[in-house]
Amino acid sequence: MTLAEAIKEASAILKAAGFDNTLWQARILAAHAKGRSPGQLHLLNDLSFGDKRLESFFELVRKRISGVPLQHIIGEWDFYGRTFKVDERALIPRPETELLVEFITSAALPPGPLIVDAGTGSGIIGISLALEIPDSRVIGTDISPAALELAHENKLLLNADNYSAVNCNLMETLNEQFDVIAANLPYISSKEISTLHSEVKDYDPLLALDGGTSGTLLILELVKSAPGKLKSGGLIVLETGYDQEDAVPSFFPEEFWTNIQTHRDLAGIHRMVTARRR
Repeated sequence: MTLAEAIKEASAILKAAGFDNTLWQARILAAHAKGRSPGQLHLLNDLSFGDKRLESFFELVRKRISGVPLQHIIGEWDFYGRTFKVDERALIPRPETELLVEFITSAALPPGPLIVDAGTGSGIIGISLALEIPDSRVIGTDISPAALELAHENKLLLNADNYSAVNCNLMETLNEQFDVIAANLPYISSKEISTLHSEVKDYDPLLALDGGTSGTLLILELVKSAPGKLKSGGLIVLETGYDQEDAVPSFFPEEFWTNIQTHRDLAGIHRMVTARRR
């Protein structure tokens, strides 16, 4: 069976199982089975898959049908132009989170900024910022030792020497004054967890999803502590839930904050709240 034939058959199997974008998913799995990037597959379409690799490929397809996320099957995913290691220890990188990195890298920052990525997870935000702003120093925090292990592995993978990660809740043990606070904290309400797609609720860590009764428990806790952790004029950038466009800005008293803004993505969905320390 040629590679092209195998991909076509796998796409049909995935489609019959109710998946979307099946040709794309089949190509991703085929590339992983061949040890190639998806962009290289067009060079190999007429080549035979080989019995062992063909068996491995369809085993990956069976895993996908069982509900295992595509990202967990291949063990890596791209975020902001780089490939990160991903697994069940932290959230799968999502494209909307790139808005945080884009906003911060385009913001007016002092030379050599000190940045904290609160709730760093796999390190995608903090490491991306460290590499995009080479003279920065970035500290990631997380209460999950497993997530911190993954973040450290990604630091080594991507040679992000100016990024480090520490085990603490939000910023509790940090004594520095920061130029930027970035965070993608849990923002889903506890009652909504059971309604999430199985790929999310069964494979993403609950700790990284559950934002308490209102979904804003940790966001509010972080914002309350932020004035004491940010330098004057410092920037805070938060990813928030689509339905929190009114709630989260109300957490920022004008006594401490200015330039409080909400931001939507290209689809018009609320994604982010930003503010500056007075």
